[in-house]
Amino acid sequence: MKQSKAAMLTDHMDGFKDHEVDYGNFEISFRRWIVGQIDGGHMTIQEVRDRFQLSRRHYTHILKRWQERYSDELHLSLSFMSSKERADNKNLEARIKELEKQLEYAKMKDVAMNTLIDVAEKELKISIRKKSGSKQ
Repeated sequence: MKQSKAAMLTDHMDGFKDHEVDYGNFEISFRRWIVGQIDGGHMTIQEVRDRFQLSRRHYTHILKRWQERYSDELHLSLSFMSSKERADNKNLEARIKELEKQLEYAKMKDVAMNTLIDVAEKELKISIRKKSGSKQ
């Protein structure tokens, strides 16, 4: 039993049928995120269509309309750090920790020095600190 070519094609087109998507069901935050991904170069329009199973007929029109509505004038995107940048970042973090230790040591030294001056002024009754407003 032979089938016509047209009948064979229509019998096997189930996987290619376009399903209707209600674009109004997508939240505004999701729409903004999609536009940000496209504008930032993280995803192409085709990748968005495939990933979120958007209608093949209407996806470009809908995404362009979303871009008009939700795209920012200024595109801020965070790019991924390279291995060199990560290594530099670790070096900078180590340097920050070293400087924090030095700062803590300097604060302790300042407290010790002020305590020493306070004790000397009290016990030895000598004026070490300069009095504000005094003339020399």
